[in-house]
Amino acid sequence: MDSELENNLRKLGFSVYESKVYLTLLNLCNSTMKELSENAKIPYQKVYEVVRSLEDKGLVKVIEGRPKKVKLIDPSISLKVYRDKVVSELDYIIRNIISLWNEKRKREADRSLHIKGKKTVMRVIRELAEKSGKMKVVWDILPEWLVTILKNYRGNLTLITSSNNLSLNAEIKYVRNVKSKFIIFDDSVLVTFDDQDEIVVNSCKGCVLQAEEHFDLLTYKSE
Repeated sequence: MDSELENNLRKLGFSVYESKVYLTLLNLCNSTMKELSENAKIPYQKVYEVVRSLEDKGLVKVIEGRPKKVKLIDPSISLKVYRDKVVSELDYIIRNIISLWNEKRKREADRSLHIKGKKTVMRVIRELAEKSGKMKVVWDILPEWLVTILKNYRGNLTLITSSNNLSLNAEIKYVRNVKSKFIIFDDSVLVTFDDQDEIVVNSCKGCVLQAEEHFDLLTYKSE
């Protein structure tokens, strides 16, 4: 039974020594530091530190005297207060994490550029290609304008496609019925295509990483 209670206390955030001392006091109600050390089977020099921690949690009270004694505060009250304190702290931590996450997503969203218009899309892709030394392209049936850009490309080009008879200076992986359309430039800029005349340019690391993982998966499936 004590072993089960000790595990339960550990789940509540108690340390090993705190659990042992608390269970000892649960049996003795009050005790001297020496008695706690002997009954809880923990080093005497650790008892004061553990008791102070339990007192900070509002679970025990130290009674001054010679010798000092430690009294267990009624668990039906103290444990509920402790629970409320833990829940309050968790709520505070969760709010901070969510706030940080939302702020991070907002910053990343600010780094996205939505572009419409086929001529503008072609120009942006051409400019990005001219500036980059590495391209990873995923496209099922390549449009002529993109084939032209890739033919003129002088960097490291890897292409995943189902288009045949392509005369490109590239490492070509053939995958049937590719649904995605995206290009990764220099492992740092991601361009996703909604259609040939609409793209999203994104430099957020998480988005690029996700696209890289998808690219690797398609490479694994290639013929």
